[in-house]
This record gives sequence, C-alpha cells and structure tokens, in this order.
Amino acid sequence: MHDVHATSPSQLMDDIIGYRSACRLIGWEPKQDCVAAYNVIAFHVNLKTSLTNLPVGSAVKFENVQLNKGNGYDPKTGVFTAPEDGVYSFAWSILTKTGSTVYIAAVVDDVNHAFTCIDTQQSKWINSSGHLLYELKKGNKVWIKIFQTPTNYLHGGFYTFFSGSKIISI
Repeated sequence: MHDVHATSPSQLMDDIIGYRSACRLIGWEPKQDCVAAYNVIAFHVNLKTSLTNLPVGSAVKFENVQLNKGNGYDPKTGVFTAPEDGVYSFAWSILTKTGSTVYIAAVVDDVNHAFTCIDTQQSKWINSSGHLLYELKKGNKVWIKIFQTPTNYLHGGFYTFFSGSKIISI
C-alpha cells in the first residue's frame, strides 16, 4: 500500500518552478506549457455497416465515431482536418470477403501518400492495414479514398476502421 502525500497549492507551484529551473540548468526547455501538452487531438472511427460498390475517388465515410478529441474528424465527409500544426500518425484497417477487390489510398490535401490493397480476394475473409506518419499544418485534410478500381465490398462494424492522432506539436 502506498502513502498519499498531500501538497498545498503553494508547495505544488514551488515544486513546478523548481523542476523548470532544473530543466533550464541542464539545457532543456519545453516548447509548451503544461496545459498545451494535454491538448489531445485523436480520433478513432469505424464503419457502422458494410459498404458495397464504392466508385473510384470516393472517400470512405467512417460514420461510427468512437473518439474525436479536438473535433478534427467529420463523419459526414470522412475527412480529418488538422486543428493545429503537428506531426500526426494515421492507421487504417479494412476487411473484405471472397471475390472482393479493394484499393485504398491515404490522402493529404488531394495527394495520395500511402496505399493498401486486396486484389480478387480468394479466402473467405482477409484484412489489409496501413499507416501514414505525416507533418500537417492547421487546416490540412486527411482521408481514406478508393483508387484505381471500384470497391465491391468493405465489411462493416469494428473490422474496418480509421484512426489518427497528433504525436507532437511543431
């Protein structure tokens, strides 16, 4: 069992000032105040239902929003808009069934940056996933789109998802 030590507000502030002074002495200076460090930007979304016959160029709209800290993801459009400058990490996973073909592109402001695909799926079910690490400016837009050939089937539910988070401010 651990003892809980109560600290007065004035003692806490003295401690913080002391820690900051020690950091400056060794040459480390944080770029942000503590409040900004806890400004989380993250989202995780998935398909509510399976999608069929998606045309080339269409954005995949993940309408089941499980997390949307910073309100950057719009389920109506399927687009994440960076609320602030930073380096962001994005991941996606898709599941499809026998006979399906799916070509996915991760897009930043109308430019394709990462691809995943399943071509003429032979197994009963198969999944494909991808990752994109990218430096964004406030207002940059990121989404998942269908490219190269129409998609005949994406499995819904928690099997097909898209997520992203800011990993550091710049």
